[in-house]
Amino acid sequence: MTRERWVEVWIESSSRGGYLLVLRPDDAGGFELRDPQKGGEAVERFATYEDAVHWLNEDEYDLVEGRWYHERAAAGGGGG
Repeated sequence: MTRERWVEVWIESSSRGGYLLVLRPDDAGGFELRDPQKGGEAVERFATYEDAVHWLNEDEYDLVEGRWYHERAAAGGGGG
C-alpha cells in the first residue's frame, strides 16, 4: 500500500517571531510533529490526525496555508 505523503506547517504566533512545527504522516500509520528549529527532529507522535490537531490547537498553533503534497512539492508546485 502506498502511503499518502504530505506536510502541514503550523505556527504558534503568540511567541515572539512565531514558532513553526511540521505535521506529517509517519511510517507506522500515525502522525508526527517535526521541529525545523531542531534539525527536523520528531518532537511529538500521535495515533490519529485528530489527536495531533487537538494538541496543536491546545498550544495555540494555527495551520499555515494548507497541506503540501510530496508530488506537487517535487514538481515545484505550491501549497494547497
